[in-house]
Amino acid sequence: MRKTIAIVFAGGRAEEMSVLTFWRPKSAVLFGGAYRMIDFALTNLANTAGIDNVGILSQYRPSSLIDHVGIGLPWDFVGNERGVRFLPPYIGLDHSQWYRGTADALYQNIDFLELHRPDDVLIVSGDHAYSMDYTPLLRFHMERDADVTLAFTPMDVEPSRFGIAELNAEGRIIGYMEKPKHPRTNLASMTVYVFRREVLVEELRRHAHATPEEQKTYQIYDEILPHMMAHRRAFGWVHYGQWEYARTLDAYHAAHMDMLGPSPRIDLSSWNVRTNTMMRRAAPPPPTRCFSGAEVVDSLIGGGCNIQGRVERSVLSSDVRIGRGAIVRNSVLWEKVVVEDGAVVDGVICDKRCVIGRGARVGADMGNLVANEELPGSLQGGATVLGMDVHVPAGGLLGKNCIIYPKTSSDLLCDPVASGRTVRGAAH
Repeated sequence: MRKTIAIVFAGGRAEEMSVLTFWRPKSAVLFGGAYRMIDFALTNLANTAGIDNVGILSQYRPSSLIDHVGIGLPWDFVGNERGVRFLPPYIGLDHSQWYRGTADALYQNIDFLELHRPDDVLIVSGDHAYSMDYTPLLRFHMERDADVTLAFTPMDVEPSRFGIAELNAEGRIIGYMEKPKHPRTNLASMTVYVFRREVLVEELRRHAHATPEEQKTYQIYDEILPHMMAHRRAFGWVHYGQWEYARTLDAYHAAHMDMLGPSPRIDLSSWNVRTNTMMRRAAPPPPTRCFSGAEVVDSLIGGGCNIQGRVERSVLSSDVRIGRGAIVRNSVLWEKVVVEDGAVVDGVICDKRCVIGRGARVGADMGNLVANEELPGSLQGGATVLGMDVHVPAGGLLGKNCIIYPKTSSDLLCDPVASGRTVRGAAH
């Protein structure tokens, strides 16, 4: 039986996610009210027979990610022969530097690959939301005697944002381009790769010892994969199922709205996603309490919430408090957000511990919908995004497509904030 180990790419910030990744990598961003983005990759790996060891490559502000994953217990990666190991940059005998890209990160951890001596290495991204048993992919890779196999999924909306492949009848990759302006197919790369270990190690060493003229970047998709597609047995396997990239703030907000309604496009309840419910808790949160006069319509509500106002088409994480007469609609509120009495929150993404003061209006229609001035390509659909620990003062007024940086002083939000504006505190 072939032996496989897994590597999770979990270290990137994703600039397009702005304040949501200010203090954490994208893999640690909350998704669906109860999960972190990395939960989906770890759940998929836990559900794939024969994968007992997982390495997590993380570099950007990994503290919350390390706290969340812990020793891997929620995903059953615990035991004499099973485990999850974080693989941070380190000081070595011959070099000392941060990971310069995915290819360099793998190269610096060749010892981890050699330690377990697997036949194959399964590499997945830790910042995508999807449900998948990797067993058929691994079987396809073995049956084709492939050196590398990439997973693709049909993408009908903006396929030019992804790596796009052309496959022949047996699944061999006959064409591949990163983010082509005019894609020839709609098969988008899922950032899921299976490598024959000996071939991967050989390619990483070849790349590491290339001359500066030969070596343009340190990304696996820029140099390792194109070279292998030209000189090795490279195949593509197609996954048919929901797959959420959520690279931009607009896409993140839209994905949460797609979880709602009578026939949600994203039905997380059917995915059986595992997560760490005990992080920094002695016990799970208590049941949510809806007070007399409260209204909850077409929403997902986490545990421990106290609701006195109206919640409509929204996703609330645990311990959120909605005051009397307050209205929350089309919004995504993270843990311990407080919406005080009479406040109106419409189309808003709130990071942890934000407070919306009494009578404030956030996401208000001010008559001139414009894209955000700082990230127009990421935020133009109307959502307003508040970073961690933002306090909107009582009576405050914020328009649409606004970004408020973490811990911004409430004094900077006393005057109305026009749609499209970005507000940074003195520390930013």
